[in-house]
Parts: sequence; C-alpha cells; structure tokens
Amino acid sequence: MDFNSIGYFQFDNLIQTRTPFLLLILDNVDLNDWYKSVTKMHLDNISLPSTPEGALEAVKGKNLPPHFAVVVLDRDENTAPKVAAMLEQAGFINSFYVKGGLEGLLIERQQ
Repeated sequence: MDFNSIGYFQFDNLIQTRTPFLLLILDNVDLNDWYKSVTKMHLDNISLPSTPEGALEAVKGKNLPPHFAVVVLDRDENTAPKVAAMLEQAGFINSFYVKGGLEGLLIERQQ
C-alpha cells in the first residue's frame, strides 16, 4: 500500500503551504513543538484526534466531500495504513497515511 503513503517532505509541504486537508491523528501523536505561529494554527485547524475504531465515524462527522484529502498519522505505521484503506473503501478517495508514522517523520526530519 505504499502508493497512498507520504513521507516527511510531502507531509511538511502540506503543512507549510497550508494546504486544505484533514489530518486524522491516532495514538495521541503530538506535533505542537514542530510548527509555530500561522503554520501551527493551520495544523490545529486541520487536526482530528481519533482512535482507529472511531476514525471512520469521526471523518464522516466532518461532512467532507469524497475527494477531500485525508492524511492519517499514527505513532509507528501500525494502524494508519488500515485506517486509510478503510476510509478509501468508504468513499474517501484521497486517503493517505504517513509512512513510518511519527517515528518515520522523526527519522526523515533528521536526515
């Protein structure tokens, strides 16, 4: 399922350019120290904390069009691919997950 995964560069670019998308956060991942000012406000506005079990209902509750991008971030890529696939099967055609989860972002960020 690597075709619908994104890495640090793509993730950071979405945040820095303040691209409209929904960031579905699993495992209580915290990115508050990563971004400041207007960029942090954008991150706060697009973030939706959830559990894997409640993810689909949480996204549906946002009443988004089916083409709206949803990016799933977990701690270690353990559940995000499954959640992204579930969202895609439910009709959210632009569902992605962060490759490696937060741990993957941390590794790529340091390179």
